[in-house]
Amino acid sequence: MTAQQNDALPMVDLVRVGAGAARDADATCPTSLRWKAQPLSRAVGRFPKEQLDDFVLRPVMEVLDRVEFSGESSDDVFSTVHDVGGLAHPGVTRFADHAARTYLAAEFSSAGHSMRPVRELWVAQRVLPSVVWELYAWGRRYESVDGGLREFRFLRLGAARERSRGEVAIAAYAAAFGTPAEFPDPWSEPFRPSGRTGAERVRVLDVGLVDGSVTPLFDGTAGEVEAYFAEHGRARVVEIARGEDVVPGFGCGDCKRVAVCRGPVRMPGLLGVESGQGSLRTVSISGLRYYRTCPAQAYLRTVHLPRTYEYSPEAELGHAVHAWLEAAHRGQGTACRPDTMPPVTTPVADAAWSAGKWRVEGEFANLGARMLGHHVEICPFRDAPAIDSVQVEPQLTFFDTVARAVVVAKPDLIYRECGHWVWRELKTTQKTKRYYTDPLEEFPQLALAVSVLAAGGLGPGGAGRIELEILRPSGAEIVVIDPTDDERVQTARRVLREWAGPWRSDHTFEARPGRNCRGCPVSVWCPSYPGPDLDEKEDETGAA
Repeated sequence: MTAQQNDALPMVDLVRVGAGAARDADATCPTSLRWKAQPLSRAVGRFPKEQLDDFVLRPVMEVLDRVEFSGESSDDVFSTVHDVGGLAHPGVTRFADHAARTYLAAEFSSAGHSMRPVRELWVAQRVLPSVVWELYAWGRRYESVDGGLREFRFLRLGAARERSRGEVAIAAYAAAFGTPAEFPDPWSEPFRPSGRTGAERVRVLDVGLVDGSVTPLFDGTAGEVEAYFAEHGRARVVEIARGEDVVPGFGCGDCKRVAVCRGPVRMPGLLGVESGQGSLRTVSISGLRYYRTCPAQAYLRTVHLPRTYEYSPEAELGHAVHAWLEAAHRGQGTACRPDTMPPVTTPVADAAWSAGKWRVEGEFANLGARMLGHHVEICPFRDAPAIDSVQVEPQLTFFDTVARAVVVAKPDLIYRECGHWVWRELKTTQKTKRYYTDPLEEFPQLALAVSVLAAGGLGPGGAGRIELEILRPSGAEIVVIDPTDDERVQTARRVLREWAGPWRSDHTFEARPGRNCRGCPVSVWCPSYPGPDLDEKEDETGAA
């Protein structure tokens, strides 16, 4: 067949939607989901893979496969869990061991059925003249011996809970009407289903790998699955396949088209470091702060391992004050008033107020009320001149093509005043005076703000100023930084380079054990964790 004859053939498209694509997430990019649902589309601007495999569930699934399909004893498998899959961080290996043991020990109600594991995926495939549609779900699969009942289990790193109806609908539909099929190789090929199609009844569960909890999500007949999918799944599948909106953020690092996408603002050299031929990474200033404390903690946070509660009462108070002002400022330029703030209450035991998901009581409630009362005096919208483009806690995304890093920032407030951008960050403290000499050194998010404004990274408008709002129970203060001051710009760039350089060049993320381990929310997964009774001095030499 000649090339000309090839060109004359009709183009056949392939649309493949997994249940995970339908999860509820405000920050999910519809355009990215659309590209992921098109296996025939190629990535633009490929980047090397990381040295460490950051897919936490890969070793978990491989361990479970060896136990359920290869007949290996769990003891034998667990003794070699560190050899499973690709090169994993020691913390991920420890979690994988815990997760697999927890899953195998979890209790599942068989409702009188004898269930057996299923290796292949269940794929609901519809072949049309111009397109092949495929629905599937990634997780664990089981069926009764007679094949009449199929059970699909989502895996969750933390505790089990509800999932979006779209996710459940796609998983249930694939189980009820799908045919077994192995993963296609290459991924751009359609599935090749073979075997028994469908089941009379379907169950869908969510399984928590941190504690073995199980949440039932759906249990019904094939007819009930069809009705549930018609109500909650079909439109969601079409929405995923046709997604047009661009929502840049933490997902940009995994997007096929980030190299040519109009979403993240291109700012080559923003972090002041080079990647060589490194992988594409995503980072925030908080992530760099975690890295400076301990590279292992930063990494284990990045791969979303379950965390213990990490907020002190002071931190909760800070979050509550932030949440209160976030809600107050969403009036698009409306100044705060004393009567809109929580009151200082007597007796102290009766004091309590909430903002967002945060609630403070007693003395902390009154401390926060005093802070918010002082904010009124320096509210950015009080006696303000012409203000527009107000954005309260927006998610800003920048693509440093030199560092090969997607940088995500979330300022407390940005707006334009008389055509010039103002970037404000808020800090709460109970200290009566400053405890730093240069705010750019102490708060690298201000250094990021200076660099972004100096380079025109917020779009049309001049570089106005950066403001650090400091709220204390005793008063309020505004620290102003000029992003057009060459000395301030040079300092900001140096700060970013010093914070980002070690992170960019690190490929192993080893632990740095010491006193910070006591408050580390992922210490339970860290093999270097010295325990809660750490008396020796902090180890400054690196990993234990």
